[in-house]
Amino acid sequence: MWRLSVDKTFSAAHQLTNYNGPCENLHGHTWKIQIVVEGDKLDEAGMLVDFRTLKGQLKEITEKYDHKFLNDLFEESPTSEFLSRHIYKSLQNTLPSVVKLKEVSIWESETSKATYFE
Repeated sequence: MWRLSVDKTFSAAHQLTNYNGPCENLHGHTWKIQIVVEGDKLDEAGMLVDFRTLKGQLKEITEKYDHKFLNDLFEESPTSEFLSRHIYKSLQNTLPSVVKLKEVSIWESETSKATYFE
């Protein structure tokens, strides 16, 4: 088996709902997303999947969120947990069939991340 990952960052603001603390106020992050895929067959070039393909998928997602107020895009509170699951579900059926999406992680800071997997 091989496991590949690609990372991408974007900047966006949000405010947490149903939360009693400073993060209920409008604030922003430089978010980092990582997607992890795996598979067991390499192509004729010796690759599981081209990193460029994975990066392209991730770029499509981050372009929707970059420099946006995330609360305007979602009905649910855009927590790191919500975003990791939402991105996972968005990617799940769009990746090449030779790989399986294993997990999506999203960092809102260098020390805090949420990971969603099934």
